[in-house]
Amino acid sequence: MRQLSRVPIIIVALLLLASCGKQQQAKSLVKDFVETYAQQEIDINSFSDLDSTRVISDSLILVLREKAKQDPLFKSAPLVDFEPSASNADSHQTFLYIRMRYQEANDTLEQSRTFYFDRDLTGIIAFK
Repeated sequence: MRQLSRVPIIIVALLLLASCGKQQQAKSLVKDFVETYAQQEIDINSFSDLDSTRVISDSLILVLREKAKQDPLFKSAPLVDFEPSASNADSHQTFLYIRMRYQEANDTLEQSRTFYFDRDLTGIIAFK
């Protein structure tokens, strides 16, 4: 009987550990991206929690990817391959995202960028 009451606690603990791992993986992907492709030195202040969204359509991801090519903060950065789902470019997949808050060197204004990932966190598929 006593062992049965521990099962929910163990499950919650495992879920927390798994989500912390994904959070750290997302942060690491963004930090590596910034370190490699930022045009200038920036100081990362904080990250939001990793979250998921179904509000972003596949076609919006394609638009964000095109806009990323002209983002003055980053040089031409390669993004992970992205294929819109099925034949409908306006369909909605579930994407993971994290927001990075940062400051450019010698600037007091805090800015942010939101980075989008596929569900497996294989890499950044878009940012804004």
